[in-house]
Amino acid sequence: MDRRFFVRCGAATIAAAMAPQSWAQATFPSRSITLVVPFAPGGGGDTVARLLAKGLGERFDKPVVVENRPGASGNIGAALVLKAPPDGHTLLNLSSTYAIQAAVGNPGYDSINGMQPIMLVARDPVVLIVHPAAPWRDARQLAQAAEKSPGKISHGSSGAASIAHMAMEELAYRMGVQLLHVPYKGSSAALTDLMGQSVDLVLTTVTFAAPQIRSGKVRALGVSGTQRLRSLPDVPTFAEQGWPEYQVFDWKAVAGPKGIPPDVAARLNRELNAVLKQPAIVERFEAEGTQLVGGPPEQLLEVVRGDIERWKRLVANAKIKIE
Repeated sequence: MDRRFFVRCGAATIAAAMAPQSWAQATFPSRSITLVVPFAPGGGGDTVARLLAKGLGERFDKPVVVENRPGASGNIGAALVLKAPPDGHTLLNLSSTYAIQAAVGNPGYDSINGMQPIMLVARDPVVLIVHPAAPWRDARQLAQAAEKSPGKISHGSSGAASIAHMAMEELAYRMGVQLLHVPYKGSSAALTDLMGQSVDLVLTTVTFAAPQIRSGKVRALGVSGTQRLRSLPDVPTFAEQGWPEYQVFDWKAVAGPKGIPPDVAARLNRELNAVLKQPAIVERFEAEGTQLVGGPPEQLLEVVRGDIERWKRLVANAKIKIE
């Protein structure tokens, strides 16, 4: 048989093997992309997702639709995405709560091996807020009051084992006090009850709470980080109030189901990194004290793994019961 026949066959085989990958990149996205937010509308994750969706949609020239799927502390929305076809058209706007659920809950999916990381988006400081009529002016006064009345002061969160819940549990642990946890189906619901004085405290992200703080609708007692925020210069850090070890941030990221073609995942990462460099995005995030991150997909996987171990340690040390 002619040697040229084998050469032609070999070339055809290589081309056929490369065709699906090239075809995927050339045609992606072939329709609208759905970005699932596993919490109710109006929260910090929802705000970030809508900013990303707008920028990504403009770069792809295809709609990027934000779909809220709240429930079970983010597990319902996460499961929906991780079980979706791995073609890059269904993505998850995940946050620190994703790692917490993997650490302390039973999410019903493999949080590491079932997820294709796309990009770590941002790190957002957490801030503790109260109603303006609350008697405490800072976190130290709150700690003193909570020490005298164990389990009486309530804090609302976006759900059991959410970042709002666990970050408040860590703060209470470091303060040496006990608080009463009241879970909600999202940050907005918790904020509504705080403003209605049905719950005493809410710990949430600066991105979410800053407008209410600046308007005087709520009062901030403390913020995470080593330095005060330019956007909230009058709010003391927890570090300067006596808890320097308390360095909790709520990160936001984008991921998809395992099995997304490598070139599609790479393009999503590339386009999202470009979105984070847009002046309007940079200005919006930095104005609230949020640190934009970006970078490769592997960075997100490292953060998820590290957080899983962190929250496992807290639950063991503080003897937290997740109900």
